[in-house]
Amino acid sequence: MRLWTQLVNRRLRSMTSDQLDYRDSAGFPDLRAAIAEHVQTARGTRCGPDQVIIVAGAQRGLQMIGTALLDEGDRVCVEDPGYPGARSALLSASAQIVPVPVDKDGLDVAAAARLAPDARMIYVTPSNQFPLGSPMSLARRLALLEWAGRVGAWVIEDDYDSEFRYGVRPFPSLHGIDTDGRVIYVGTFAKSIFPALRLGFLIVPSDLHEQFLATRRAADLHPPILEQMVLCDFIADGHYARHLLRMRALNRERLEAMVDAAARLCGDSLRLRKVRTGLHAVADLKGVDEERVCREARGRGIEVAPLGMYFLGPRTASGLVLGFASCRPEDLRRGMEKLAAAIEAAR
Repeated sequence: MRLWTQLVNRRLRSMTSDQLDYRDSAGFPDLRAAIAEHVQTARGTRCGPDQVIIVAGAQRGLQMIGTALLDEGDRVCVEDPGYPGARSALLSASAQIVPVPVDKDGLDVAAAARLAPDARMIYVTPSNQFPLGSPMSLARRLALLEWAGRVGAWVIEDDYDSEFRYGVRPFPSLHGIDTDGRVIYVGTFAKSIFPALRLGFLIVPSDLHEQFLATRRAADLHPPILEQMVLCDFIADGHYARHLLRMRALNRERLEAMVDAAARLCGDSLRLRKVRTGLHAVADLKGVDEERVCREARGRGIEVAPLGMYFLGPRTASGLVLGFASCRPEDLRRGMEKLAAAIEAAR
């Protein structure tokens, strides 16, 4: 926060009246260039600054995609379980949502082809399936791209927290292996910097650029310029790369503290699934109702989410989604003591 404040003050001192006028609808050009360079290095994408559009958070980006590319009643495949915010954004574009089951390899492409042979769009979280946490296998990625190309569907790749990995090498992004120009990449800084920043970005095919900007101009012109400038400095000066290294180490420490506390305090009643990427864990419950556990936990000042809230179709598991990235190790240990008591009370 000290560093961010310094960058804000530096930009404010040098701000000109021209910079306070209406700006490029695609976003601050220097920031778009910095993002293009970062994602090519970190995620293996192939893009130029002209393909990057700055948005007010990933949620706004998803809404823009739906408005620009979908007609009323178009069928959109989404992961089940999956991210409720994506479903809401696509529903706002009057899409017909088709839930598709996921397994250890990600979205079941064969099932998607059966359920929606005329799909116009497929939304996926391939780096870290939300909420289950498994990455999409390379074979499944290639199958998804082949099917999308065959039926003429767009693929939305939500890469919401791929910056955080624990002992595994990152899979290449879908965008990086797409040879047909079918993938629209969605990125966000809410998870890696802070949620209130409300800045994210889209990488869109060049031939869709003007279509997306027309959608943008009908809504909000562009996100606030000061925040874009400061974020540009944060990336271009090397602070973002150093920040990610530091946060990976801190988050690994926090994850290990939560895993150790769960094993010591909860026994067989709460089993954490292995976490390889991201900022949350999935825990399976044994012999106790997830909704009741969540109520008991809230009463003890602990925030957990029932796994069932992310399903559209039949629930295939009972458990909890546990965030660990915003808590120090000692707080996670105390929190797990309270969660163990909540499980026992619910039982």
